[in-house]
Amino acid sequence: MKLSSTPEAESPSEEAVKTVGCAHYKRKSKFVTPCCQKVYTCRFCHDENENHTMNRKEVTELICTVCYIRQPVKADCENCGVRFGKYVCLECNLFDDEEKNQFHCQGCGICRIGGAERFFHCKKCNMCLPVQLQNGHKCVENVSRSNCPVCLEDIHTSRIPCHIPMCGHLLHRTCFEQLLQAGHYACPICQTSLMDMTQLWKYLDQQVADTLMPPEYKDYMVYILCKDCHKKSMVPFHVVGFKCCHCGSYNTCRIKGPVNPTGALDNQPANGEGSNAANNNDQPEENGNMQELRDRLAQ
Repeated sequence: MKLSSTPEAESPSEEAVKTVGCAHYKRKSKFVTPCCQKVYTCRFCHDENENHTMNRKEVTELICTVCYIRQPVKADCENCGVRFGKYVCLECNLFDDEEKNQFHCQGCGICRIGGAERFFHCKKCNMCLPVQLQNGHKCVENVSRSNCPVCLEDIHTSRIPCHIPMCGHLLHRTCFEQLLQAGHYACPICQTSLMDMTQLWKYLDQQVADTLMPPEYKDYMVYILCKDCHKKSMVPFHVVGFKCCHCGSYNTCRIKGPVNPTGALDNQPANGEGSNAANNNDQPEENGNMQELRDRLAQ
């Protein structure tokens, strides 16, 4: 027996409906840009080819890539009925034919990928964060509204994943990896260690133990500030580095000293510009006594 069915709606054949797009998105529509009245597949294509940027939320017209009809922004073509993307957000004017677990975050005001169940919106940080950080992250107010401290590009709307270090300051994951490859392990903003440095601190402990100071310097002390726990302390002076007596970090800088055994300050420059062993790229200029000490230890 022949089964009955309702009539099908008028629409293009499957052969005619081919997903088109650009290097950034797969979709069946193109924007009519409100700023210059040109036609582009997405805002990234526009920004790469023009000397100004486009706000996709201001777009009011688009062109169907199946029937080429220019029309107001909507989810389906008013002429041929094709849907412009499997994922449609009319608030962001976003159309995407690729499955990325997209979702719109009202707090961020934009669409994100990865699945809404995997993220939560922190009101103070003003951005979406992984759910595993919900009760264990350090809030930094409006942290994503600033640019990446490495490449100086936008973070909030970036398509590049972000790395969240312990200090809470965001940077692109690719920029984070470049920092590590270049031997920089401190946050570019606050100088706090970007990762667990326990193994390096143990290595420096051994270096300090193996590098004996000359008798005339072994009792010298120095005042330091720890960039990890932000506490001050007075510790033994050593050319390898200054270990914080509170948290054990070598990510420290000298703020005063060294102090000789008589309690008098030696003639050493100390302005907090850094003497840490992990990120020792900004050492103050050494005077003759310090250079002589290093030469003796190297013999």
